[in-house]
Amino acid sequence: MYSDHVTFEIVGQIMIATLFLGTAIINSTTKVKQHAERMLALKVPAPYLTLWIGFIIQYTGGILILIDFWTELGVSLLIVFTITATLIFHRFWLVEDPLMRHIHMSNIYSNIGILGGLILLL
Repeated sequence: MYSDHVTFEIVGQIMIATLFLGTAIINSTTKVKQHAERMLALKVPAPYLTLWIGFIIQYTGGILILIDFWTELGVSLLIVFTITATLIFHRFWLVEDPLMRHIHMSNIYSNIGILGGLILLL
């Protein structure tokens, strides 16, 4: 019984780390300009700097969780990252198109679930 719990915890950590590291790799290699332009349109100060700080936090948190080293720090970084990214990129109240508003709301609910998973790692 105990070993099953540990196995599930390890698998869960790998899955959460993969989510953050995978999106960090994609976003920091192919979508920097796209995200920075969205941030600029949303009046986020210093969008490129803010974006790269976010990537560093995302990579650091994901790696710490993946290697199970200072996991609490990694989780804390990713909680802050997820909340901040959600507030920056999913401002549904600014979106007039009903479908796009729904997509932003769905992303918010997904991020709430992700936050729940991160909290369970604490």
